[in-house]
Amino acid sequence: MDKTYTLNEYYSNMNSTATRAEVYSDKSTATHLFVRHKKDGAIEIPLWECVGADVLTLPMPSVLMNVLDQKINTTSKRVIITGIDAYLSLLSKQTINDFILALHRRIDEGKQNAVYMVSKTRFDSTKFAPKFVDSLSVVYIVGNVQDFIQPAVTVVSSKWVNIGNNPTNWNALLKMLGQFEPSGDYTLILNNYNCAQAGLSNSVTQLLDIAKIAKHYYDINVDLPRDVLEMLITKSNEEKHHPLEYLKVQFGIDNIEERRAVKRLLELQNDDLWSAYIWLLQKVLKKDTYLSYVITIGVSKDNLLRKYVTEAAINLLKDRNAINYSVERANTVKELGTLAEPLIIEFIVSTKGTANDNVACWLNCGTEEERKEIIHRVSKTDLTIGLPRLWHDLYPMLANYLSDEYDYGNSDVTSYFRDYRRLKVKNDITEVFVKQAFDTLLPPTIDKRDFVLQNFFNDSSVGLLVVDGMGAEYYPLVLAMAKHRCMNIELSIVADVNLPSSTKFNSIIWDKNRRLATVHGVDNISHDGAIKHENCSPEHNIVATLSVFETVFNRIAGGFANYERIVLTADHGSSRLAVIAHEKGMDNTLPWNGEPQDWRYSIAPSNSKRPSEFESCYNAENNVTYWVVRGYNRLPKQGGKLIVHGGTTLEERLVPIIIFSRTKSVTEPKQLDKQSVPLLVEKDIFDI
Repeated sequence: MDKTYTLNEYYSNMNSTATRAEVYSDKSTATHLFVRHKKDGAIEIPLWECVGADVLTLPMPSVLMNVLDQKINTTSKRVIITGIDAYLSLLSKQTINDFILALHRRIDEGKQNAVYMVSKTRFDSTKFAPKFVDSLSVVYIVGNVQDFIQPAVTVVSSKWVNIGNNPTNWNALLKMLGQFEPSGDYTLILNNYNCAQAGLSNSVTQLLDIAKIAKHYYDINVDLPRDVLEMLITKSNEEKHHPLEYLKVQFGIDNIEERRAVKRLLELQNDDLWSAYIWLLQKVLKKDTYLSYVITIGVSKDNLLRKYVTEAAINLLKDRNAINYSVERANTVKELGTLAEPLIIEFIVSTKGTANDNVACWLNCGTEEERKEIIHRVSKTDLTIGLPRLWHDLYPMLANYLSDEYDYGNSDVTSYFRDYRRLKVKNDITEVFVKQAFDTLLPPTIDKRDFVLQNFFNDSSVGLLVVDGMGAEYYPLVLAMAKHRCMNIELSIVADVNLPSSTKFNSIIWDKNRRLATVHGVDNISHDGAIKHENCSPEHNIVATLSVFETVFNRIAGGFANYERIVLTADHGSSRLAVIAHEKGMDNTLPWNGEPQDWRYSIAPSNSKRPSEFESCYNAENNVTYWVVRGYNRLPKQGGKLIVHGGTTLEERLVPIIIFSRTKSVTEPKQLDKQSVPLLVEKDIFDI
C-alpha cells in the first residue's frame, strides 16, 4: 500500500522545489493544502487558463500540457496547478491515461518547480513505481472520507439553447467545475457546435440530434419532423422563449381552446410549424375534450377537418361522453361557418343505419342538412304522442311546429291540426285522416278573417304583415317563437278566409301605406319546393319553410319602428296531405262535365244539384257561385304537384291572425266590433 500522510505530517516536508503530485483524498483536505502553499508564496496556475476561450474543442492532454509547461517555465516561483480534476472529469479513460502518462514524464524528469494537485479518485497510482512515493514525488494525503460524484455535462449548440448563465466555452466550463473534485450538472453552449468530439467522458453528453435536444431541454417528446423541430427551436431560441410559449404566441393565446383551435389550425395550413401546433394542443388541452381525441388519431393539414367533423364523431357515437363531445364539436363547426357542411353530409350518410339514440346528439350543428336528417328520422318514428324529447333541443323550430301546447279555440280543430302536422312531417296519410278531412266542417264559432281585420283598418298605429300561404298549421309555431322571444301578443286566433281559398279570391283590404313587405317564402316553397326547378325532398321543403319564419319575425321587429302594433295573417293555407292522398290512391276524382277551373273548385253548373262532395260558395264580387271540393277528393284537372289550395279542408281555409304589440298592453285586448264596416282602400292580389 502507498504511504499516506496527514496534513500535519506532510507540512514538514513541503519545503521543496521538486516536481511533485499531491494526491488528496477530499476537497477539504485539498483546500487546506492549497491555502498552505499560497501562504508559503506559491503561485496558482488553474488548468482552465491553458484552454483558450475561442477554441471549439477541448484540448487533449498533449496540447494542454505543452501550454501548461510554457506557463510554468515563465514563472520564477513555485507553482500550484489546480483544476486537474475538472479537466479529467471531462475525459474518457483512454484520454485520462494519456494525461497521467504526460504527468508521469514531467514528474520523472523533475525539471519543474511545480505541484500538481489531483484527487485520489482521478489519479492512477498503478502508473507510478514505489520510488516516486519514497522520494515524495507522489504524495498521498488523507483526510475525511468523500464520496466520488462524477459531474454530468451536456454540450449543445447555441443555435438550440438559450445561453442564460451557462458557460459558452471550455475555459468557462472548467473554471465553473472548480479547482478540486467537481460535482453537479452543467450545460456547455458552444457556437457553431455541429460535430461530436472524440476523447470525452461518457458523462459528457454531446447533443447534436435535434430530437434528443428537443426532448432533453424542452420536453418535446413527440415525433415531429426534423425540419419542424429545427425551425421551432431556432425561432423560439431567437425570441428567448421556451418553444411552448413561442408556439402559444404564434397560435394566439385566445385560440388555444376547443371552440377556436380548429379554425386557427385551418388558417395556419401553410405554416411550416403546423405539426408543432398540434403538439402544443396536445400539451395544453384538457385530456377529456373532443379535440384532444381528434389530434391523437393521425391528423394532418389535409385531413384535419374530415377527422374532426366526420371520422372522430363516428368513432365516438357510443362513447359515454358523447353528449359533451358533440356539444364541443357543434361549437367548433358553428365557428367554421359553411366550411364544414359538406363533411356534415358525409357524417349523415355514414350514420344512416345507426340508431337515433346514438346519432341524435351529433346532429346539433344547426345546418340545413342536419335538420333534413332530423325530419327524416322523425318521420320514421311514432308521433302519436308527439315529437320524442330526443329532438326538441336539436331542432326547436320543428318542436315548435309540432307543439301541442297551443289551443285553436275548438277541440276538434286543435285535434285536426295536431294530426295534420304529424302526418305532414311523416309525409304519410291514413284512411282515418282522409275521412276526417272530409267530415270535419268549419265550426260556427270561427270568425271570417276579413271581419276581424276590419276592426283595425282605420288605426294608423297598426301595420299589417301578410305571409303568403301561411295556413293555420303554423299557428303553434308562430306562438311558440313569439313566446321564446318574449313578444307581446294582444290577440291570437285562427280565422276563415274566402272560398275558394286560392289567392285571387282572398284579396286583403288594407291601406297600402300601412303594409309591411309581404313574405312570399312559404307559398313559393309550397308550390315550387325549397329550390325551384329541383326535385327537393319533403324534408328539404319542410326545413326551408320553417326557416322562413325567422324572416317573418325579423320583419315584425322591423315593423315596430313605425307601428305600435303589427297584425300578422295570411291570404290562405294549403294542403300537402291532399297531394299525398292522391299519390296513394286514397282520394276520388269526382265526375265533371267540361273542363273544371281547378282540381279543388269550379264554377257551379247551372240547373244542377250540388253533390255532398262539394260545398257551395257565392262570390259577390264576381257574382259567381263556386262548388268547392270537400276533403281530399279532386276534379279531373292536372296540377298540385306538392300542395293544393282552393278547397274546403281546414288547412286550406284557416289562417292565423296574431296581433303583436310593441309594448306590453296594460288594458284588456281590444274587442271585435260586430258593427264595424270595412274601409276599402286597396286590394292586393298575390300570385297564385
